[in-house]
Amino acid sequence: MIVRKTAQALAIVFGSAAGLAAAPAQAYDYPTVDRVEFVHMCQREYPDKPPHEMLYKCACVIDKFGETMPYEDFVESSTAYYASSIAGERGQVIRNERVAKALADSFREQLGKARKSCFIN
Repeated sequence: MIVRKTAQALAIVFGSAAGLAAAPAQAYDYPTVDRVEFVHMCQREYPDKPPHEMLYKCACVIDKFGETMPYEDFVESSTAYYASSIAGERGQVIRNERVAKALADSFREQLGKARKSCFIN
């Protein structure tokens, strides 16, 4: 009888713990490779800053995106953002297209907020 009640209590405790452990998986999740590429690209933007410091700050930025934006939206908006910086006619196509411009502007705004939140000046 005592063994059964102890087993039931453990099942409740471990069942609750498993539920808590699963909670972070509900947040937007990005592939590891894309997170790493973003951090490397971010670090290259700040060559005068200590690499170790920027590793943490840039990882913070991609985590902020992961908290607020589904991966598919991140891919679309970041593609529009980076494509709009292409010089010449190819970049002009993106800059002139209304939907792509809106996506790029949205990414730029999110990026600014994330950088500020992660103490990147």
